[in-house]
Amino acid sequence: MIDDRLEKQYALGHLRPDLNFLPDWNRRSMAFRQAGKCRLDLAYGPGPRDRLDYFPSAEPKSSPTVVFIHGGYWQRGDKSAYSFLAESLVKNGVSFAAINYEFCPGVRMTQIVDQARKALVWLWHNIDGLGGDRENLSIVGHSAGAHISAMMMTTDWPSFAEGLPRDMLKGAILVSGIFDLEPLLSTSNNDQLHLDPAEAFSQSPINQTAVSNAPQLVACGEDETQEFKWQSDRYVATFGVLNGRITRHVVSGNHFDVLNELSDEHSGFHRSALNFIASLSGEPAEPNTLAAGAR
Repeated sequence: MIDDRLEKQYALGHLRPDLNFLPDWNRRSMAFRQAGKCRLDLAYGPGPRDRLDYFPSAEPKSSPTVVFIHGGYWQRGDKSAYSFLAESLVKNGVSFAAINYEFCPGVRMTQIVDQARKALVWLWHNIDGLGGDRENLSIVGHSAGAHISAMMMTTDWPSFAEGLPRDMLKGAILVSGIFDLEPLLSTSNNDQLHLDPAEAFSQSPINQTAVSNAPQLVACGEDETQEFKWQSDRYVATFGVLNGRITRHVVSGNHFDVLNELSDEHSGFHRSALNFIASLSGEPAEPNTLAAGAR
């Protein structure tokens, strides 16, 4: 049964990203792909959407690399629309990668999360060959991509694949994310997600075990709904107890404005993100085996 309150809280269509954001993002992204140095559609697996784009900085071997995972309620979107985020980061000495993944209802949420893990494992094994540094990888996600990114931060990498370090990801920037999937069971989004209570629980970062105390910057727009703000606040409150290096940031604007802020060199959010990325050290994060609490 649809909960009318939650339906409104998690609705994004009224912001009309197809008219108000995506045309400009696509234009800016295409311009940067044409003008900048990049490697496009690198295959990290056999599937048609097992692809990533890589934008190196001027000195990628000595630069951090951020891996971006886009949103779209796990149902839509493409990495090509987000190349614009790379421009200001690359200019400021940060290499940038963006991944694609399969969508619901064609696959389950669990499969999407595992697909992202495989993309990151591929990049860890191959980025040195692209000129980058696998010892300096971090992750950035927006909306559904922030959910996927948070799941990456709760991944026990040595158990997922042989030879991986526990601290494979040095940090995360999680923007306007959904970290507890349970509320979506009562919204029309689940018509396509096909979540059941068990999967909603198992694929919610908030219910996972913290395995790293790598720094995380959790951001949300000041004009977002209370439910989206609650998602970020609860994530910080839950994992902040276990990890003193999780910080909360409020960004001007709505659910989509936040990415314009991230790409704008003159914005406070962009400066905070750059400072955060620069602060990530190459020292291993201490494992933390305490479990996060459930809702």
